[in-house]
Amino acid sequence: MKTGSKSVSAADGSLFTSIRWPRAKTPKRAEALANLERLIPWSDLETIVRRVYYRDQRHTGRPGYSAPMLLRCLVLCWFWSLSDDQAEAVILDSYATARFVGTDPWKPRPPAASTIREFRKQLEHFGILKEIRDQTDTALTAAGIAVRHGTIREPVFKKLAGIAVARRPQTEIGSDADNGR
Repeated sequence: MKTGSKSVSAADGSLFTSIRWPRAKTPKRAEALANLERLIPWSDLETIVRRVYYRDQRHTGRPGYSAPMLLRCLVLCWFWSLSDDQAEAVILDSYATARFVGTDPWKPRPPAASTIREFRKQLEHFGILKEIRDQTDTALTAAGIAVRHGTIREPVFKKLAGIAVARRPQTEIGSDADNGR
């Protein structure tokens, strides 16, 4: 009988950060996200967003995703030139991005692409998106940081039309070819 079971969570660093190669280098993406976390005035941006977004503070129904989490998703989209679908995939795939956004990759899902899209469109509708972007750029410029936006690209595999695929010949079970004769 278990009396005090402890759940394993990536948020507290009990799994991913404890099982690492000795003297492992920090990934470039994790370094960049740590710089964004340190340089961007998140509380000021949240104050701006709170004028129109309050789904995470409602008292009835399913609570929405937090404003800071969705803001970080937007910043992730901007700096890595990601679509909403790509942002969801990167958050699910990368521990560094999941930690930056504020979700735990082992617990409830991060915001879906449709949620990120709705949030962005809501901010666009009220004219707040440009204000957030300007404040982000101003904070980075004030810190003496020049940003060159990057991309995360996945390979695309397509079946080429008109190319015959070489197939291995089928042999009968029990034939002389199978028996080595």
